[in-house]
Amino acid sequence: MPNSLVIRISGTAGEGVLAAGDMLNLAMKRAGHHTMLFQSYGAEVRGDGPSMAQVRVSDSHVLSHGDEVDILIALNQDAVSLNLSEIRNGGLVIYDGQPLDTFGSQKTFTPSLPEGIQGISVPLASISYQKLNSLVSKNLVALGAFSAVSGLPFEIIADIVKARFGEKSLSALKMGLDHVSENIKGEGFKVGAGSPRPYETLILSGNQAVSLGAIAAGVKVFAGYPITPATDIMEFLAAELPKVGGRVIQTEDEISAVCTILGASFAGSKAMTATSGPGLSLMVEGIGLASMAEVPAVIVDVQRAGPSTGMPTKTEQSDLNIAIFGSHGDSPRVVLAPSTVEECFYLTIDAFNIAEACQTPVLILSDQFLGQRRETVSPFDMSGLKLAQRLKPDTEELKGYKRYRLTDNGLSPLAEPGMDGGEHAATGLEHKEDGSPSYDPDNHRAMTAKRWRKLELAKLDSVKPVRFGAADALIGIIGWGSTEGAVREAVSKANEEGLKVAALYPKLLNPLHTDIIEDFVRPLKKIVVVESNYSGQFAAMLKANGIDAEQFTLCEGRPFKVSEILKKIEEVHG
Repeated sequence: MPNSLVIRISGTAGEGVLAAGDMLNLAMKRAGHHTMLFQSYGAEVRGDGPSMAQVRVSDSHVLSHGDEVDILIALNQDAVSLNLSEIRNGGLVIYDGQPLDTFGSQKTFTPSLPEGIQGISVPLASISYQKLNSLVSKNLVALGAFSAVSGLPFEIIADIVKARFGEKSLSALKMGLDHVSENIKGEGFKVGAGSPRPYETLILSGNQAVSLGAIAAGVKVFAGYPITPATDIMEFLAAELPKVGGRVIQTEDEISAVCTILGASFAGSKAMTATSGPGLSLMVEGIGLASMAEVPAVIVDVQRAGPSTGMPTKTEQSDLNIAIFGSHGDSPRVVLAPSTVEECFYLTIDAFNIAEACQTPVLILSDQFLGQRRETVSPFDMSGLKLAQRLKPDTEELKGYKRYRLTDNGLSPLAEPGMDGGEHAATGLEHKEDGSPSYDPDNHRAMTAKRWRKLELAKLDSVKPVRFGAADALIGIIGWGSTEGAVREAVSKANEEGLKVAALYPKLLNPLHTDIIEDFVRPLKKIVVVESNYSGQFAAMLKANGIDAEQFTLCEGRPFKVSEILKKIEEVHG
């Protein structure tokens, strides 16, 4: 990636690491750059533990969070030692050279930096505590220092800080700037990410893009229970959905959430819930009910590292099995997997269209990295927006209405409450065409086949797999979800080395476009499946469909690095 720069802010919970990263990301965007903000923080609400915010900036679209750190802003001593191994040769550390002990007394700190890594001492704590009488502004002093070091226009970061914290906060920012300007001489520390240009971009997280996609699709009811890292969706919609005539309901648990959206959908409203792995487990029976009663529903799973409570603030792609197979009985559902923040918007619209058109539950598999990272995206193109409408019975069909009438494509008209003649039973029991309970073997076979036939209608052009890389590739990578950005960079670098690599990223994981995947793998000599879980869940799915490939998995609660994937490509190439 040309002219790329990675800035990491590291410290302890309570030192304003995440706020500083968010403001720096926005400042870089306003300076004309493309950006991506990745955050890592603890799950316990106890006010300590390491936190990190990493901003990658570039003069072109940012695909991944970056491998090596160019500039580390360390808000305490531990932050230096924790991150030192990830700073590139020639990198820079801005550190607190005059930290305070627990009694507020000033100390002196000089880190032992390897040859090739430069250091700038800025008395962050001393300026904040002794001159401003507050330690909470230490992060703002650091941002001011960074502005001086990097050449980021001070007025840009100042406007952002002022809007967030008020006029008084600018003194901390200015003191950081002045300290570096007055004490650090020379141009050796001036760094940048190319010439600023007035990009027409937005900064959004994946969770925000999902929320906006739901609003664009016409969602009217959102029900959910708070759970990291999906809560952002409920909080965003709580503020925005009422403005367009919708409502948000915080339920007592995830079982209530999924049942609430099923009731809302049955009554005629487009409805959605969002959760993470533990909550999805509780929703399994409700998803089965949606499948059996043929009620449209959209369920977003922002995956986190697990199982059980696991690592709530870390990323993983380990809910694939439960998303597709998590059910008693044969319970068909559609599963989509966006790879970028932009796709989170468009695939959420697709999810609602598929749910309404197919009268079935649709799951969207995001993850913590994709859901909570913030990046620059182009304004969404709404010119071609098409919204599917559920099939409703006409006057003739309401005479002797058969809600579950057997049809060639599996779809039967769905009557809403209040339609004259549309009364019917919609329960979790197996049923005949009119909705009355049935335990007849032939009927059960026919109804099960009906429910599964509808899935073929989900194979829209907009959810076909995305291919990139060499047209005459010998090595192929298959992946899904948020690993795509790092894989794109790695494939590009591998092709520059002459390795002839291509990649395929399905967006529809259930049902699979097996024909497109088979066409992709047919001419390849070697295939690698990249995914962020331990057991290689997608690779196992592909193998069950007759596509054997080598697994390359990561199970550390962090995103893949480009260098890791490139190394694997070189290893496979031999």
